[in-house]
Amino acid sequence: MASKFKLPKLPSKKVLGFFGTCAGIISLIYRDNKLSDEFKSRVEKKVSHLALEPLNVHDLPRKVTVYLARPLGDDIYKTKIHFREYVKPVLNAAALEYDIVEGTRPGQLRSKVRDAIREKRKKELPSSQQQSSLSNQLSDSDQPFKTITASKPIGNGTIIVGRVSLVEYLQGLNDGCIASLEDPSPEQSKSDSNASQDASKDEQVSQENVKQSDDSDNKSEKPEIEFTINEDEFSVPELDSIGYVRFYNRIGWKNIPLRLYYAFNSYKEFETVSEDVVKIALGNTRKFKKDDLNLGKDEEKFFKGTLDEPTLDERILSKLTIYT
Repeated sequence: MASKFKLPKLPSKKVLGFFGTCAGIISLIYRDNKLSDEFKSRVEKKVSHLALEPLNVHDLPRKVTVYLARPLGDDIYKTKIHFREYVKPVLNAAALEYDIVEGTRPGQLRSKVRDAIREKRKKELPSSQQQSSLSNQLSDSDQPFKTITASKPIGNGTIIVGRVSLVEYLQGLNDGCIASLEDPSPEQSKSDSNASQDASKDEQVSQENVKQSDDSDNKSEKPEIEFTINEDEFSVPELDSIGYVRFYNRIGWKNIPLRLYYAFNSYKEFETVSEDVVKIALGNTRKFKKDDLNLGKDEEKFFKGTLDEPTLDERILSKLTIYT
């Protein structure tokens, strides 16, 4: 009597190819996650002793300032993702607090750094000069007396992510040291704001292909007030040590093979970035050199557009330090 049991048919070649491809991709993702966890545990062991150091009653934990700028030809969310995935885990392991300063459009980070340096210079003025500067501002305007609030104390470290952030930070540092400490009068600020509004209207008429998101950002942002340059008032305040973190923003069709490679080997990216962040956490510094102005030059091959070279005054260069 013949058996009614039939052997199951083998899947077709297309089905086998599909499941084989899925299995290969899943294995690559699992391998990358496994290696990433191993590298993270190694890095955490290098800086975990910093989190265990005791603090006095009146001491505060170390806080660093993180500067993020918008990459050329891309949006700032890429820089935020890079910080969240590769920089933030090391800072958390070292128990370092941080403040984030963003530049959502070209030149915005530069102006923020410039304003922060000006405020720091005002804070370090002698008390007599501070009172004279306040009286000058009061006489020029009819506004009531207003005390200048000092900026946050500097000395805990600065983290700069990417070449674009470095260039804007150094340019803002240079501008802040040479800018006049006197705030412009309200009439001048109003004229500047009116001029900027007229210019923005002309640009909106001439440019019809601007994204709606960019238009909303430009409308919500206040017009920047340009400060006058006064060489006689040049001064360099106490500067924060710089820590540079590499950021390779691989965009474009020609970089798709590289993007796929690092998508399945993100542990290599973490290994590269963690070396930079560990230096910042440990706090060893050296003098800033002219060659350090070229940090991140190898990132420019992935840029869509050209980036100006940073210029830094020799007097600022002599007082600047970098983590090593």
